[in-house]
Amino acid sequence: MRQESTASATAGHRAQKAAQLTRAGVLLAVGLAIAFTAPLHEQLGFDLWALITALVLIGAATLVEYFAMRGTAESWWIAARATVALAAAGSLIAVSESATLALVLALWAALTALITLMRLLRGVQSTRVAVPSLLLSIALAVTALVFRDDPVAVIGFFGAYAIIRGVFLGITAFDPRPAGAASGDDAAAADTDQL
Repeated sequence: MRQESTASATAGHRAQKAAQLTRAGVLLAVGLAIAFTAPLHEQLGFDLWALITALVLIGAATLVEYFAMRGTAESWWIAARATVALAAAGSLIAVSESATLALVLALWAALTALITLMRLLRGVQSTRVAVPSLLLSIALAVTALVFRDDPVAVIGFFGAYAIIRGVFLGITAFDPRPAGAASGDDAAAADTDQL
């Protein structure tokens, strides 16, 4: 019976790592797509399309993580993060000015930071994973608000955010240690190691 639970935990850990790699790949692809389409960012329509697509992909990849973690006590936080990304993408459909685009992006980043903070405070996410995620999300929210009238800068900051978060998530996915190993978190944190 103990072997079955160990095998189940190993399979769950592998599924979680695969889901992390999927989201890391999506974040890197989004960031690189934004970087390589820089000349088109003068057009608000293109920026909206790029941001909507990016948030839908991020939300879908986060749902993959949710399904990989389903059954854990904190998996609903992952579902909430996916819902926030998809809701932000949906709300951008009605946007017609760059300041509103920046506000929606800032709200998404702030809610992502809040969810990360809640998971960190509840002790279900290790500090080595949560702190970079939290700081990057806060930085994106602040820069989107400060540069809200410059859509090129806002999209550029979002692209940089996506690349950096993708790299951090990829490193975490390749780290053989459980999430709590570096910070002394309990085993529950190992089951919910997410950026």
